[in-house]
Amino acid sequence: MTDLPLLYIAEADSAFRTTAERVLGQDFSVRTFADGISCISLLSEKPPSILLLGVNLADASAVDLCRDIKGDGMLHDTHLVLLLNADASADLIDEAHAAGCDEVLTHPVDLANLCRQLRTTHRLSTERSSFRQQANYAQQVAMTAMTSMGELGVVLQFLSKCFACSTAAEVAQEVIFALDQYGLKGAVQIRAGHENLIVSTAGGNTAVDGEIIHKLHGVGRIFEFKTRMVINYDYASILMNDVPDDNDQRGRIRDNVAMLVEGAHARVASLLVEQDNRQKQAGIRYALSEILDMTSELREQQRHSQEQG
Repeated sequence: MTDLPLLYIAEADSAFRTTAERVLGQDFSVRTFADGISCISLLSEKPPSILLLGVNLADASAVDLCRDIKGDGMLHDTHLVLLLNADASADLIDEAHAAGCDEVLTHPVDLANLCRQLRTTHRLSTERSSFRQQANYAQQVAMTAMTSMGELGVVLQFLSKCFACSTAAEVAQEVIFALDQYGLKGAVQIRAGHENLIVSTAGGNTAVDGEIIHKLHGVGRIFEFKTRMVINYDYASILMNDVPDDNDQRGRIRDNVAMLVEGAHARVASLLVEQDNRQKQAGIRYALSEILDMTSELREQQRHSQEQG
């Protein structure tokens, strides 16, 4: 059956291999090897759930093989059983455990009892592997959440500072500061009325960045090509030249930087409204001053006419 757990047996004794394959094959998908090298060559390609390794291998030291196998990070889920001779010394057994063996048995081996024991071992190993995967997933989720909170904090800090800016140049500098916090290289273009301002991150080429933004300003809200990304709003555009390839990280950067651009756009729009209001107020004050002057002049003329009359 293809869904049986995989078990490798590396043992020089052909009679033991044949008997073990027959008995253990009832609960495992068994593959046997007469030497250690042929077994080792297949381990990384298709790791087994359990490996029975005989000590009497002519081509390699079983203890050294145990040490090499456990040193391979790809085989941390493989349960390693070392089969020693009946006269194995306590020092050899200690050495085998120190080499990373999960279990040490001595001949003769009760294969029926070993089969029952290995079934339990495989079940426990599967549960441990499942728990470890769940723990790793939970850790990844927690790290992603913490990273997302930190990245969102950059946006919130930018918005707080941005709406306190009194000029378009100050808005551009806050955008550059936020890009630096994300570790991104690029530029921002602010289009405030007749003012067209381009600022690049440290080491950037403002002329080249400005030309790229100018070409990509009208292609849509977001343009992506390889590691380059441009996000456009009416009054602001941000160019990033080194966006990561990782889809999750790239998506978070796209969302967060889009909020940066929208915030910069909104602040520039409000600055233009404030500027327009100031101009209107100045016009009203000027007109009021002219009216007052004209009124005063008319009063003076009226007084003069009354005196003449």
